[in-house]
Order: sequence, then C-alpha cells, then structure tokens
Amino acid sequence: MSNVQKIRKKQLNFALKFGIPYFLFVIVMYLAVYIGKETIIKIKIFSLPLHYFLVAIFIYPLTWLIFGFYVKKANEMEDNLEKIEGEE
Repeated sequence: MSNVQKIRKKQLNFALKFGIPYFLFVIVMYLAVYIGKETIIKIKIFSLPLHYFLVAIFIYPLTWLIFGFYVKKANEMEDNLEKIEGEE
C-alpha cells in the first residue's frame, strides 16, 4: 500500500469517527425537537425558543468547529506524508 493510500485511509477513519456520531446527534436532536415541540417551544435560551436555538444557533457553529478540527488534523497527516516522501 502506498503512502498516499495509507494517508487517505487514516483520514477516512478519522472523518468517520467524527462524522457518524455527529450525524446521529443531529438527527436525534431534530427528532427530539419535532416530537417534543409543545414543551420545547416554551423553553427560552437567550430569549430565543429552544427549538430555534438548537436548530439554528447551536448546530452551525458546532459544525464549523468540527470541520476546522478535522481539516487541521487532515493537513497534519498530509504534512507528515510530505516529510516521509521527502526523506525517501
């Protein structure tokens, strides 16, 4: 297996470790908001209804943080590959 294939496999494993749980979290949160909408609408955070806060305010920054973390780690893996290839 070439170094490029190894790095791609590492990046895929890393992405799936974060992606699948996060995707499940988002789906469960949307289901919880939909099922409990009568109760959730009454709860306020920062003067916003909880359903709006969870769906619109909470998810997007969290997604960008996870995305940034993944890109940083993926770039580190690629930099390590470049170092290894440079030594050969």
